[in-house]
Amino acid sequence: MANGMGNITWWGFSPATNLVTAHVKEHESGAAVNILVVGAGDLRHILKTLAESWRFPTGKISIYVVENSVEVLARHMLMLSLAVEPSAIMGLAEKTELYLEIFGNSLMRHKTQEYVKEKVHQLIKFVTDSDLIEKNVSIINITALKVRERDALEVVFKFWKDCKTDSFSISKLWESRLRRYLGMRYDSRHNVYDWDYSMKLCERGASVINKMEYKQWRERGVAFEAREADYVEPNRTLASCSTVRKESGSARVWTYCGDIVTGPFVAHGIECEDNALLKLQNRAHVKTATDVSQFNVMSMFYELAHGRRYSLEADGSEDDANRSTTPTKDRNGTGDVTESSTAGKRGLCVFPILSADVQSRHGSEVCFLPLDAAEKIPHKSQYEKLFDVVYLSNSMVHKLTPDFSRVFADNAHVTIETTKFLLDVSACQGEEYLQRVTAMAKQAGCEVS
Repeated sequence: MANGMGNITWWGFSPATNLVTAHVKEHESGAAVNILVVGAGDLRHILKTLAESWRFPTGKISIYVVENSVEVLARHMLMLSLAVEPSAIMGLAEKTELYLEIFGNSLMRHKTQEYVKEKVHQLIKFVTDSDLIEKNVSIINITALKVRERDALEVVFKFWKDCKTDSFSISKLWESRLRRYLGMRYDSRHNVYDWDYSMKLCERGASVINKMEYKQWRERGVAFEAREADYVEPNRTLASCSTVRKESGSARVWTYCGDIVTGPFVAHGIECEDNALLKLQNRAHVKTATDVSQFNVMSMFYELAHGRRYSLEADGSEDDANRSTTPTKDRNGTGDVTESSTAGKRGLCVFPILSADVQSRHGSEVCFLPLDAAEKIPHKSQYEKLFDVVYLSNSMVHKLTPDFSRVFADNAHVTIETTKFLLDVSACQGEEYLQRVTAMAKQAGCEVS
C-alpha cells in the first residue's frame, strides 16, 4: 500500500465543526434539524454539534451517518458510548484521556484495553438483541442497518475482545506500512518526517502540532500520551479486515490500513475557542496539539453533560465526579491514574443512553445507515428533501451527484471537506480538487460560497 493515507479513514482531515451553526442563523428557531454525515471517519463533527446544541434554539437534532466500512461504524459506537458515560461513573479527565487514546494511538495502556473489552460485551448485546434494537433504548439508532451489517459489527467487536497479540501486532504492521510507503527513503525516514512537518503541516496552518509529537506518531503511531505510562497494548479498534493472497489461496487477515502521514491531531488539536492555548512565544507555540486536543475534547464532554461552556478557570462548583480522576502519580510504577473509589468501582451504564437531563435537553439521536446508503437513499421517498445539513468528506465527495441532491431540503447547507491536510496532495492537486468539487456541487444544484 503505497498511499500514506491508506484505504480506510480512522480520523478526519479537518477540524471539528458545529454543523448546525450556519443553518440555525438562517432558519426558524426551535425547528428540528436533520443532518447527513458521509464518510467523516470519526465523531468530531457529531460530538461538537451535539455538545454545542444548547447554544442554539433548535428542536430535535437527528444525525444520519454513512461510512464505507463496518469497522468505522464499530468505532463510532464505542466512542459515542464513551462520550455519554455518566459523570457519576467516569470523571471528565479520565473520559478525555480514554477517548484520545482510543482515537489516535496505535498502542494503549492495559487499563484502556480493559475498558474496551468491558464495553464490547454491552455493544455485542446491543447489536444482536432485536428487542433492544426495536425499542431504540439508546442515542444510537441502528434500526436501518442490514442484518449482515449487524453480524459484521458483532465479528468486529469479538475481535476487539481477543487479546492474542500475534493476531494483531500493530507495531509490526506499522513498520511494514512505513517501509512500503517510503521505499528507499526508509533509512532516512526521520528526514522525511522533518520535511513533511516543516514544509507541509506548518505551511498549511498546523504549526501548533509539536515536531516531537508528530515525529513520534510517524514512527510508532502513538499520538497522545497524557502521562508517563506504558503504552504497550495494541489498539484493536484500528484493525480492519483485508483479503490477502497466499500460496494456498486467499485468506482474511486483520491489518492496519489507515493514515501514516498526517496523523489524528487535525481533528481536535489545531483550532480552539480559547486563544490562550494557541499563544506564540518567541515564534513558537507554548502548547502542543495534545494540549489543545485535551481541552477541546474535555470541553465537548462537559458541554454535552452540563449544557454550559467549559473553561480552564472552572471553579470548585463543578461536579466532584469530574475531579475524581485528577492525574496523580501511581505508586505501582505503571503510570496509570490513581482513581477515587467512586470512579474505581465502575458500574458502566448498560447501554449508551444519555442521562435524563441531557436527553431532555438534546432529544437527539445518531442513526447509522447501511454502507451503500449514499447510493440508495436518493431513491427512497422517506429521505426526499429530508436533510437540512449535509457533510461529505474528501474521500466520499464523489457521492455528490445530481441524484444525490434529492435528499437536500430547501436551502440546505452542504459542507465538503478539502484536501488541505492530506500531505500527499500537492498544492496544484488541491486546486484541481477544488475546481472539480465546485463543478460537482453546481451540477447538484448548489450555490458555491
